[in-house]
Amino acid sequence: LKPSRFGLPSRRRRDTPRALQAMPGDHEDDDEAEEAKPTGQAAAEAKQLDSITDVHDDEDKTSTVDAKEVEARLLELKKKKEETDRLLAEREKKLKQVKFKPEDLELMCAELPLCEKDALERVLRESGGDLVKALTAAVRQFPTNS
Repeated sequence: LKPSRFGLPSRRRRDTPRALQAMPGDHEDDDEAEEAKPTGQAAAEAKQLDSITDVHDDEDKTSTVDAKEVEARLLELKKKKEETDRLLAEREKKLKQVKFKPEDLELMCAELPLCEKDALERVLRESGGDLVKALTAAVRQFPTNS
């Protein structure tokens, strides 16, 4: 047994393979480990493990990216985002114009105490100020601020 760096003798475990038991100073075990080739299922597992851990260089598969195409796609996405933002702003503007009775909102808050007041107000506006439609919508789907 060789002493470890902590002054205690190091021991090799009997249940570990000889290739794993090799110590840095041992050269005699290296030859035996190279000669022992896995067969059968062990060989298949070793091959699968090698295929997973292999590093593949993508140098031969390099592709060129057309800068004009990328800019065109980005511009297209930007236009779509601006359009959706504009539509959302129009919808919010229309919802702000919807009139409702403050008593209706208070009734909804009293009947649905778990819901936030802002969320209930939005449901009431989305239903055109109709209390029955708003309550029905709030019961069918829990209203949130998002």
